[in-house]
Amino acid sequence: MPSQPSPQLWRGRSPAATALLLVGLLAGVPVALALGIVLAALGLVGGVLVAIGWLLSVAAAWAWYAVQRGRRIPYPFGAPPPTTRRARRMALSGLYLSLVPRTVGGIARVAGWLLSPLALLVSLAGLVLPRWRAKPYLAVFTLPSLLRKVVNLGRRRGLLRDGHDAVLTGYDDFLGRAFPLIRDVLDWWNDPLAGDDYVPTPGIPDVPAGLLGLPLGPSPDPLGQPGIAAGAMRRRSIRSLRDVLLSQREIDDLCDPDLDDRADVATVRIVEVPPSASTGRRWIVQFASTKSWHPRAGAAPNDLTADLLIGAGDEPTITRASLTAMREAGIRPGEPMLLAGFSLGGMVAAQVAASAVAEGLDVTHLVVAGSPLGRIAVPPTVSVLALEHVLDPVPRIEGRENPLRTESGAPFLTVKARPPLSLGFRIGALHQSTAYADTAAMIEADPPDSSVAALLAGLAPFFAPGQRIHDRAAVRAGGLPPRPSVPLYLHSTVDEGITRGTLRQTVRRLPGVIAVDVYQSPSGFATTILWNADILVRELDPWLVAAGRTAVYRGLLSLLARRRAVGIHLRLQARSTPGITWEATVQRLSDGRWRESIDITLDDRADPDMVRRLFPAETGPVTVVHDPDAFDPILDVARQR
Repeated sequence: MPSQPSPQLWRGRSPAATALLLVGLLAGVPVALALGIVLAALGLVGGVLVAIGWLLSVAAAWAWYAVQRGRRIPYPFGAPPPTTRRARRMALSGLYLSLVPRTVGGIARVAGWLLSPLALLVSLAGLVLPRWRAKPYLAVFTLPSLLRKVVNLGRRRGLLRDGHDAVLTGYDDFLGRAFPLIRDVLDWWNDPLAGDDYVPTPGIPDVPAGLLGLPLGPSPDPLGQPGIAAGAMRRRSIRSLRDVLLSQREIDDLCDPDLDDRADVATVRIVEVPPSASTGRRWIVQFASTKSWHPRAGAAPNDLTADLLIGAGDEPTITRASLTAMREAGIRPGEPMLLAGFSLGGMVAAQVAASAVAEGLDVTHLVVAGSPLGRIAVPPTVSVLALEHVLDPVPRIEGRENPLRTESGAPFLTVKARPPLSLGFRIGALHQSTAYADTAAMIEADPPDSSVAALLAGLAPFFAPGQRIHDRAAVRAGGLPPRPSVPLYLHSTVDEGITRGTLRQTVRRLPGVIAVDVYQSPSGFATTILWNADILVRELDPWLVAAGRTAVYRGLLSLLARRRAVGIHLRLQARSTPGITWEATVQRLSDGRWRESIDITLDDRADPDMVRRLFPAETGPVTVVHDPDAFDPILDVARQR
């Protein structure tokens, strides 16, 4: 053990120490006084800048208020005269929401000329520094060429590397290999003859034990494995345009089977529509959106790398994998196809449409939401319906509007919508597949133009009954690891963990609950907070009565309110009533009221007698707006049909 000095009694300051103290004071006082004067000057300048900023904000608030006063319908929301601090915040919030997407679009339009000097400087540096050497060297005056240079520079540093072959399997086969416990529970859940209580199948591979090299005992809580309830909610049919976007959210969630915020796989959903008396077999093919914003390519090929490659005009792994999945599904020439996607999924769908048509396949329709398509060449024989929210910045990031085809060839129609926004919503709330699903429902109910109505009529045969859904899993070859959803979390992971854990524990304590998943749906921006709860229960009846649902809403919403979330989305399936999915979305509106939207989804397993007993009137969507204190009690809208 090293020696240390012994403790000593302090006997006062020595003369030399006193002299040094006096010298320090004589030299330090003037320096401290000078620094104080500098700090005071900086404080004065800061105060002047704050005052100028306050005056500018007041002027901007009044200017935006005047603009809103001249509109027939204020958007994103109306605001009172900005005479108070709260009113000014409302006006500035609306101004911010309106300016961000327009600024993004404006910068994208001039990005080639704005950033080309920097790109040329990088090319000059590359003459002597190999790490900065990347093509294109001179042709850097367009946005795609700039993105191509960024991708090539990233590859020099081990980032944004694509070009891998894709490994394709059935989604259930992927679960059986990577998450065997989830696959085993889902097999039990989908088998009505397997008994009321889950018993693990003997001999299930123990992935954690294999990774750790330890002899582990059986799982103490197999039904507590994250991903069980979310995996059980996979739909078995797509019957409307709104269902297409709801299905999109689902396949995005399936890219992270264990809900650990890492992208394990890309999901390609292939829906086989059986032939009818007047038409042959048809297909719907959907593609997942961006699941990882990490700059290093990972196992799942639907990531930031794919976004940038498509923006640069290249074909990423996810596009090639999707084409292979379509061939393996048995799609033949002459069989009409509807390709669909949200965000990155829409860009992939456009690329797949071009390649599939070149191979002789019959792509008749393309439906995208929140996707920038202005620079992707879609074949003129494909009818296109593009949905865009006017304040969504993502469709503007390429700096070019979508083409408009109405006179000759197949139509290319872009529908721009203004969905209602609550005060306090982030801009990312508009770039979510669920928000676009609500927009799709509005378009179906009231098409904005006869050309849109005609295109919707052309989509109707794809939504026929008797569908079979084949989910395919695609990963990059080479053993790449799953990447996090974001490389750096911009909000407190501690609060998120407490929220997620508390919600999950609370719901699992309710009587009759079998399994629960509480998670953030990643369908949209990585920083957008929208909590979801998927629940497997024994009986659906308790969730349809006012008292039971009121208690759940009150508990869940009180947890969310303390953490600045906007609501919760519930999905339920019951062991006793297979084929019925009950879901409700509860969100706060700008005026403090609550909006409850209830949907009942039925598939081919649903017993008609049980459906009539649970829902005597109908099973269509129901939306009810409640007062701010409406959850004591809440209206029984589930049975009022």
